[in-house]
Amino acid sequence: MGSSDSPTVLVDGGHFDCLPVSTFGSEGIRLWKPESTVSGKLGEPNSITIGGGEDDGGRYDIKTYHYDHLQIDIVRGNVDRIYTMSNKVAMPSGIRVGYTMDQVVQILGRKPRGWQGTESEFSIVTCPVNGEWVQEDYVTLKFSGNKVLTNIEYAANRP
Repeated sequence: MGSSDSPTVLVDGGHFDCLPVSTFGSEGIRLWKPESTVSGKLGEPNSITIGGGEDDGGRYDIKTYHYDHLQIDIVRGNVDRIYTMSNKVAMPSGIRVGYTMDQVVQILGRKPRGWQGTESEFSIVTCPVNGEWVQEDYVTLKFSGNKVLTNIEYAANRP
């Protein structure tokens, strides 16, 4: 379980809670890394699907790599989203699908501020590095009605 000395537990960012940038990823894949790192680390996916979207940067393609326990979205050539509904994939802190809300809070070290424990999901932002926002990405933890973790999603904060 996490401790106050662990780099993977919730950090007090002043007016918000955050997690270190180094913890934003799964299975050796990190947000914002080049597409080539995905197959380089995980091998060939079971399948690849193509979708699309639009943001402040205009229209873009979403290439989704589908693995047994993980989905990874590529946008503009970089890892944009990492998603799992499987208990076979853990966050660097050890949090994994199937854990109860209480287990997740225990690993984080405390409840994220502003979270009452009754919501079905909450998001935690990356921490600034040396006081500067190098990335402002999010991990979202989604829970079932009986307070069991069902989804872990890392998402890049694009324009």
